[in-house]
Amino acid sequence: MKHFIPLLLALALLQPAWAYKSKKIYVNSNGKQRNMLVYTPDELPDNSPLFIVTHGMGGSSENQAGHDRMYELVDTAKFVLVYPRADGDYWDISGNSDRAFIIKTIDEMATRYNINRNRVYWSGFSMGSMLIFHCMPTMLDKIAAFAPTSGIQFSEEPWNHCPKKVNVMECIAYNDNAFNYNKYHIREYMEHFAQMNQYTKYVKQTGYHTKNGTSWFDGDRELWLNETTGHEVVLYSYNYSGKGSHTPVAENSYEIWNFCKRFQLGDPMIVPPPVVTAQEFSLLMSNAQSIYEATADTIYASAEPLRAALKTLVDEYAPLLADELDDYTAYSEQLEEATKALATRKTNLDNYFAARKRVKKLIDDYADNPSYNQTTLYLRMVSHYRFYDLTEKNIVKDDKLVTAAKNLNDVADSFLTEVTSGMEPTTTSTAAMLSTAYYDLQGRPISRPTRGGIVVEKVGHADGKVKVRKIYRR
Repeated sequence: MKHFIPLLLALALLQPAWAYKSKKIYVNSNGKQRNMLVYTPDELPDNSPLFIVTHGMGGSSENQAGHDRMYELVDTAKFVLVYPRADGDYWDISGNSDRAFIIKTIDEMATRYNINRNRVYWSGFSMGSMLIFHCMPTMLDKIAAFAPTSGIQFSEEPWNHCPKKVNVMECIAYNDNAFNYNKYHIREYMEHFAQMNQYTKYVKQTGYHTKNGTSWFDGDRELWLNETTGHEVVLYSYNYSGKGSHTPVAENSYEIWNFCKRFQLGDPMIVPPPVVTAQEFSLLMSNAQSIYEATADTIYASAEPLRAALKTLVDEYAPLLADELDDYTAYSEQLEEATKALATRKTNLDNYFAARKRVKKLIDDYADNPSYNQTTLYLRMVSHYRFYDLTEKNIVKDDKLVTAAKNLNDVADSFLTEVTSGMEPTTTSTAAMLSTAYYDLQGRPISRPTRGGIVVEKVGHADGKVKVRKIYRR
């Protein structure tokens, strides 16, 4: 059967990002009402994969989803994503009640969404990962691949109880402050599974970044592979530089999905790669050309390197259309990635400039209105507009664009709510502020605070006072 995932991915590039539906589902398991949070793409094909994620101790389905943001993948990758909720703050990591709940979850998703039972994957965080390792030996007939994060079941040795080989990937920070990397012998723990799999090949990649390209930390990716059976054990140990290293990391979600999606129960264990037809590849090329032409305006100047990379591929691959090959898969992946990168940048630039235009209009519209031009929210809009005038260095970063657009729109929404509510505008001590100037530590004036280092802020007020403070911008 020929698969059409690449075609669907290409079509999704021109649609709004993260098109999905979410709902809370309640089921009865072992005589108790339990619930789960479910994400599905707007259009879900039959026989789609199921991805299960179990949250950490004291967490919740919503909290886990908010951190790992796996839902951002469901629409283009076409799978059902479910976050089961623990019965209280803890998972049953010594008995079978939550094992039964996970099986009930799989059955419920099969009934509701006609999922592919051979392509069920299970990830988790912290105690949710402990549950994975606890259940693993008795779930190998139901789960094709496991992806625990930031947690192991240190009181058990599941590799000694697994009746067959496993596909498992662990992601954990070197400085995890709950599952101490050295204290709990994380690497040795995962190597036991590799030895159980009778691996024949070992590969270590240092300085590794996750494949979604947004990860700001690097690490070491170790692979133990049984070259005969194809079973894999992967350990991604990363350098998390911030505090609170024991936390779900969204940057790992893409890596986890790319690992799991390749496996299925049965024979063959490796999911056959999709076949891209000439018609599908022609549509990919057409979409690539369309997004290239749609970014010709000067407002997309910062995306020129992405445009040039895409144009190079389009020109190189154009002659292939006349060949009418049986399979264009080898050419479609790079084309899809380049098209998606440019489409994402276009969307983010559009949203960023629209947000700045919106805030600037509000600033101008109310500049001469004494009822609002000294309110807290108005002054915050002015401050945001200045602060999020992204530099050449930052305007080429999608995460900076997304953050700027969100924060600009948030303050505009808050201001409009205040204006339309009929309530008396809120003012603070900053309401009398007349001007703000910034200087570096040598006393030289700068246009605005930089993203890093210490600057001096001088705020002049209507009463003639000038307040000075040192501020540190991360």
